[in-house]
Amino acid sequence: MAIDSRDEKYYKAWMTHHTVSRRGLLRGFFKAGQQTQARIEHQDIARQTGRPPQAIIESLFLRLCNGCGECVSACPYGIIAMKEGKAELQIEYANCDFCHKCTDICQTGALESQIVPDTGLKPVIGTSCLGRMDNFCRLCEMSCPQRAIIFDSANQVTVDKTRCNGCGKCKLACYHGHISLTPLN
Repeated sequence: MAIDSRDEKYYKAWMTHHTVSRRGLLRGFFKAGQQTQARIEHQDIARQTGRPPQAIIESLFLRLCNGCGECVSACPYGIIAMKEGKAELQIEYANCDFCHKCTDICQTGALESQIVPDTGLKPVIGTSCLGRMDNFCRLCEMSCPQRAIIFDSANQVTVDKTRCNGCGKCKLACYHGHISLTPLN
């Protein structure tokens, strides 16, 4: 396989006009690394699970939550658990009433009182929901304090994700188990 002489000549000519010192090369590497690190630190990652209300953005929460477990012991309903060393909401048998006891006891700043309470969980209503089939079941709609679940005249249900705060009352009200709470991405 022959090497094209034009490419080699062009490269030699380019190098005579553009020289890079070791210092310049290392400076370029370090500057690129710093820019990449700054981009990663300021980029928020999507939540994969529910967090206690008033949790800061996920990337900072993962760095600041030290897994001390103070919020777990402060929660009067027992819905905060530690998973992989971080606080996580488990709304299965009780809902969050936003009493802010977890926020008050957090010393690391992972839970901040100035943030509007939201667990990051949003309801997904299954296709076998009885309210979709007829008018007799509207327990989730009636239990929602934010009025985020709405059934229309054709029995179609919509969830207003901007109004929903992820408290979990709708999930507990549905005794058929057709509502699941998933992180909003």
